[in-house]
Amino acid sequence: MNPKRRLFIRMVMSSILRRHSRVIVAMLAVAVGATTLSALATISVDVPRQMAREMRSAGANMLLTPAGDATGFDVSVVEEIADEVGPDGLVGAVGIDYESVLVNDLPYVAAGADLDAAHRLNPYWYVEGDWPAGTGQVLIGQDVAQAVDAHVGDSVTLSMLAKDDSGDSGSQTPGTGATGENGKEISNQDVSQAEAATSAETAVTVSGILETGGNEDGFVYLSMEDMTELTGEPPVFTVAEFSISVEGDALQQLADRIDADHPEVSADPVARLAQSDADVLGMLRSLMVIISVIVLALIMIGVSTTMMAIVTERRNEIGLRKALGADDRSIIVEFLGEGVVLGLIGGVIGAIAGFGLAQVISLNVFHRTVEAHALILIGTVVAAIGVSTLASLIPVRRAVDIDPALVLRGE
Repeated sequence: MNPKRRLFIRMVMSSILRRHSRVIVAMLAVAVGATTLSALATISVDVPRQMAREMRSAGANMLLTPAGDATGFDVSVVEEIADEVGPDGLVGAVGIDYESVLVNDLPYVAAGADLDAAHRLNPYWYVEGDWPAGTGQVLIGQDVAQAVDAHVGDSVTLSMLAKDDSGDSGSQTPGTGATGENGKEISNQDVSQAEAATSAETAVTVSGILETGGNEDGFVYLSMEDMTELTGEPPVFTVAEFSISVEGDALQQLADRIDADHPEVSADPVARLAQSDADVLGMLRSLMVIISVIVLALIMIGVSTTMMAIVTERRNEIGLRKALGADDRSIIVEFLGEGVVLGLIGGVIGAIAGFGLAQVISLNVFHRTVEAHALILIGTVVAAIGVSTLASLIPVRRAVDIDPALVLRGE
């Protein structure tokens, strides 16, 4: 190593060690700030992705409907698209077959689906009783339960309306269309008991009564096996609901790709939910940026105050060096070197401690772990060094302005 460089490093380290009490305070300020910065950066990268998955419990944010004049699509389409989205992005998916039925001779809409998947997709649904545990059990909406006077544990009869030559079930009365979940229009027949012709019927047990405050309260949910037995036809889906953890325009891009790859369906993002998710995550990131700026400002204040005190203590030393011929550049480099060392040590401690803090926050709040990102750790150290160096500029300027004649005279 160059002798001058070795001497410079020795001078910087000796200065730090001689004033260890003040230096420790400055180093702790940098370390605490770097810890906060590292934790916020780690959280801002991992937690919004986790929050996006948590917010998907609000329901589906993309719907699949039959393209063109088709009335349904094959069940395999949902599996194919779920595989394309992948486990990292897919929170839940469920295909639903809507059919017009009679419930104890009153006309309603039955929704055949994988009820376990529907439960995962809609965990917020309030159910009095239990979700169906298998075939022969149904989940009925509160409106249906009140109309047919059904309670948990009761048996109800589902009758499939016979299809006429046009393929429609029963005789539809204009203006009786019901709007289903997320805006999907479902045909809800207004058929009197006397006029309704049924093709099949089955007795099922009410395992739970659903209350959402929405259109789901007027539906009867049953397994696809029960729906297939009732219709006597291979299962098809009228609509499929997807909950996908993506942000912003990525959801629309995914929908466009699905439309191109699967012409038999039309994919439509639920704009209200997608925009709401993006707004919440955007506000979270903005809040973290503001907090990070405040933390960096506090680091600068702490380091600058400490360095100012060190310059005041070393006025005589600086004056003597300048009197012996030391130029301003050597003094500037020495003090900035001390600032770099403070930032380096404090930044390394803070980067490691910040990851630990982010891990604790994520485990306690989101019940998930976060990953260590090398760029965040390196960026935290670099930011700590940069802020410490900038904070040393004002004290360095004061050190350079010291007049050796005044100092040597004791003024």
